[in-house]
Parts: sequence; C-alpha cells; structure tokens
Amino acid sequence: MTLIKNIKILLALTAGSLVIAFGMYFDGKSNNSNNEQEALMPNFDEILSQINSIEFKNSEESTIIKDINDQWLVTTAMNLPANTELLSRFFVQIKEARVMGPKTNKPDLFFKLGLDKENVQTLILKSKSDEVLYSLDIGDFNYKIPGTYIKETSSDQSYLISANLTTDVSSFYWIPNDLINIGKEAIKSVQIYSNQLISLSNQDGLVSHQNLPSGFKEISENRLPDVFTTLTDLQHNDFLSRDELPSSADLEVRYTLTNGTILYASLFDIPEKGIHVTFDWNYLNEEIEISKFIDLDLSGNQLQVSTMSLIDTVAYNIPQLVYDNLNLKLREKTD
Repeated sequence: MTLIKNIKILLALTAGSLVIAFGMYFDGKSNNSNNEQEALMPNFDEILSQINSIEFKNSEESTIIKDINDQWLVTTAMNLPANTELLSRFFVQIKEARVMGPKTNKPDLFFKLGLDKENVQTLILKSKSDEVLYSLDIGDFNYKIPGTYIKETSSDQSYLISANLTTDVSSFYWIPNDLINIGKEAIKSVQIYSNQLISLSNQDGLVSHQNLPSGFKEISENRLPDVFTTLTDLQHNDFLSRDELPSSADLEVRYTLTNGTILYASLFDIPEKGIHVTFDWNYLNEEIEISKFIDLDLSGNQLQVSTMSLIDTVAYNIPQLVYDNLNLKLREKTD
C-alpha cells in the first residue's frame, strides 16, 4: 500500500474509524527505517487502541477530545465534531518520532527548551476508565536541527526528538472550519429580510431585483451578483451557542437552490464579536454532497455542505464581507 494512498485514507477518516485507519497506515510501512534511533512511543499501537480521551493543555487553557458513541467530539467546545484530519496528522508524527538524544534534566534550564511551566504544552491520553495511558510535555521546535524538545510529564529528563509536535491547545483549532460551498449557479433565488424585503432572482446567470417598490432607486447591478457568491467556500472563524445570540437577527436570508433545497440563514452583527450566522435547512436531498470536510469545487454549480452547518445549536462567526454583501439597502428617489 503506497504512502499516498494511506494518507488519503487518513484524510478521509470518519471519527469512529480513527484507530483502525491508523493501523492500516502503519501496517504497510517499512520496518527497517530509523532502526538506529529509539521510537518515542514504542508501544504506540497498544496505547492507540485504548485511547478514549485526548487532552492538549498549557498554563492557560485546555482542549479535551473524547470518543463518544464512536465520534470524536471536542467536549470543551460544546461537543462539536473534532477535526480528525488534524488528529491523524498529529498521531502520525508521534508514531514516526525518534529520540535523537537526551538533553537537560535540570528544571531550572527547562525554559531554554520551552519546557518550563509558562511555555510547555502537555498531551494527555486517557482510557475509557480515565486511566492516564501517556502524558508528554512538548517544548520548542528547533528549526536548525530540526526536532522538538520533549519529556515525559512525570520525569525531569528531557530529550530531542525527530518530529515536529508543536500544536495548538485552543478548542477552535481542533474543529473543522468548513461550512458551505454552494456555487452561484446553484442558487435560484435569494430573499433578504431587514427593514425591507429584497427579492433577487438568478435566471441563466442574469441576476435581477424582483420586487422594487415604486419611489425607490434600483440597486446597483454591480452589487447583485455578490449576493449569490455568499455561500461559496464559506468557512467560520469561531463559534458560540445559539443561546448567547441577541433576541433578533439583523438580517434574515432565504436561499432557494435549484435542486429545491431551502436554506434559512440568520445573521447577527454582535459588537466586539463580529458577524455570526445560524443555518436551518429544508428539503436536503441526494444532490447535495454532505461531508465533514469539503473538497473544494469552484465550478459554479457545486452543492457542497459540511456537517458543521447542519448543527442546530451553534452560531458561527463568518467574515464581515458576507454580511456587507447581503446588507442591501433600498433608497428613495429624491426627484
């Protein structure tokens, strides 16, 4: 089994098959590489099969990812699905890491390696019974060598290893960013509700305003097409619970797709927190490609939806530009 094929398997992981796919990946690798250096975790396969909880922490914050009903969920972030692609890559690094040599065992020198209390990152792996299977302190990555300084949490002896294990302890980092990728040609019409109702139609690539009331100016034709690209490669920058949202949205948008699916998007302009959006779907069908990760397609008629956008308890922080493109205003004629 080729390396490229195995990587594709890892990238396509479902949360429930993380352990199995790791085994497939490594069973096909050569056993005679790096024999000169000791593996960081010689019993990797044994530990991997028992992992139920993964924690990344530093002195300020912690992220916990657990296997709950065969799904890897970020329990420190509303039980949102974990980015199993990133998890896969991280554990591949651990599996392949080799100990290059010992470093200091003096705690007063740990700051030079990024292993002091203020800077160290700690990885804690636990079993279903909450037993600590493995705990590793991760320090700085030395780009010149290259290698990462580490030590077992229970020991003062530090080492340099061959892999780059530096990572992020924030919960946001471990959650997929993809939301929606729907092309403008796949959107039949858009209705925008704010102070006024604005109804736009897309016929054979020609966008038009359908309900202009008398006494108002036409909306600039340059602005209309941007409305139909607001769902193209849409990703989030953060999230919060819907319970934390204001009582009413600043914009309500109804997208009608060419396949009959209807998407209701509610946008909230929250001071100091930015634009947040909720999604509610009707009539999802087999024409829509639904997956955790979106394999980006920019053909114009793509219908790609991440499972993240189907979660009805979360509001996602999205770019200000999306809100600005939807926030059309009707202006009265002055003559």
